[in-house]
Amino acid sequence: MASSSSSRGMRVTCGPVDDDLLSLQNIHVSQHVWNREEDKRLIARRATPTRTGIAGVPQQIIPLLDQAGFGWITRLNYIKVSPGLLTTLVEHWRPETHTFHMPFGECTITLQDVGMLVGLPVDGEPVLSRGIPNIFGLAEELLGVVPPQSEIKGHRVRLSWLTANFGDIADDIDDVHVLARYARAWILRYLGGVLVPDRSSAYVSLRWLVFLRDFDIIRTYAWGAAVLGYLYRNLCTSTDYKTPTCDGFTLLLQLWAWERFPTILSSPLPPIPPGSPIGLRWSNTATKISMSDDIKFYRKYFDRTTRKSIIWQPYPPVEQMPGDCTQGMQIWGSIIPLLCLCICEWHQPDRVMRQFGCQQPIPNPPMTPTNVHALTLRGKVEDD
Repeated sequence: MASSSSSRGMRVTCGPVDDDLLSLQNIHVSQHVWNREEDKRLIARRATPTRTGIAGVPQQIIPLLDQAGFGWITRLNYIKVSPGLLTTLVEHWRPETHTFHMPFGECTITLQDVGMLVGLPVDGEPVLSRGIPNIFGLAEELLGVVPPQSEIKGHRVRLSWLTANFGDIADDIDDVHVLARYARAWILRYLGGVLVPDRSSAYVSLRWLVFLRDFDIIRTYAWGAAVLGYLYRNLCTSTDYKTPTCDGFTLLLQLWAWERFPTILSSPLPPIPPGSPIGLRWSNTATKISMSDDIKFYRKYFDRTTRKSIIWQPYPPVEQMPGDCTQGMQIWGSIIPLLCLCICEWHQPDRVMRQFGCQQPIPNPPMTPTNVHALTLRGKVEDD
C-alpha cells in the first residue's frame, strides 16, 4: 500500500494515496494495525470429522466418497491452522480485488490451487441455492431419518447428531441404500466441519442434501468453486476488525501459503505422495511441521517479501498430476463468479497472471462491486 505525509510534522498515514481501487481502507483491519490498536487474533472455525484422515472413515463408504469426488478430502489428516498466519494473511487481503496485496504486488488463491492442492472439482454445475419445499422430507428420504427438533436450528442440523447417528457402520451392513445414507452424512460432516463451516462450527445446512441424491451426479457439481467462493466471502468479512473468526476452508489457505512461501516453515517440504493432490504431502503422520503462531513474525516476514520470495508456479506439470487435480484446468485463468448456495464472489486471476507463467499487464477494474458483500442470491426472508 502507498502512504502519504504532510510537510508540517511529516504525519504518515496508512493506505492508498488514491482510493479509486482500494475504497474500503477506512474499515479495513490494516488501518487498526497501523493505528497500533490491540492485535486481533482470528480463530479458524473447524470441526474435523476425524484427525486420522481415511483411517477414521468407515471402510464400507470409501468407494462412495471417492465416487462423489470427496475422496481426497477424507484422506487429509488433521492439520492445525496457525492463527498468526491466518490473521496476517487477512491483514493483506483486499475485498475489492480478492487478492493479497504484498510489497511485490498481488497474489491470491485460485481455482488452480483448489484443484492441485485438494483435488476438488472446480468446473461443473454450479452449487446454487434452489427451492426445497420440504427439507425434512428430503432428510428422511436421503438420510433415512428426520433429526429431532432439539438437534435442529432453522434448516441446520447439529454435526454432533450426525456423528452420533452415522459415525460408525456395523460390519454386517452391506445394503447399498443404507451405505449411501451414511456416505451422505459423512459428506455433510465434511461440508459443515471443514469445507464451508459457519461461525458456529457446530451445525451444517440440510440444504446441501439436494446435491447429494445421486452419487453418479454429485461429482459433476463445481464443489471446488463453491468452497473457494465461500472462503473468499469469509476472508472479506474477516477484514472487519470487529470480526473474531474466519470461517471457510482455512486449511486450504494455509496449504496455499506453505506452497507459495515455503520459507515460512523451518522444516523442508515433504515429498508429494504418488498420484495424489499436493496438499496430501502434509498428511503423512511422519511429517513434523514446524511453524510459528506469532503474528509479529508473519507481519515481519510478509513486509520483507520481494518478487523472489514467492514461488509463482509451485506445482508439477499437469501431466504428472491425477485427473481430479486437473479437472477444469481450462477455466483456471477465467474471470468467473464463484457460486456457493446463496453466495456469489468473483474469481479474478487476471490480477495474478504471474501465477500462470505470464507477464502481468495492467488489469481491468475488478469485477467486485463495493457492496458485493451485502449481496446474496437469496430472495425474501425464509424464501429460497
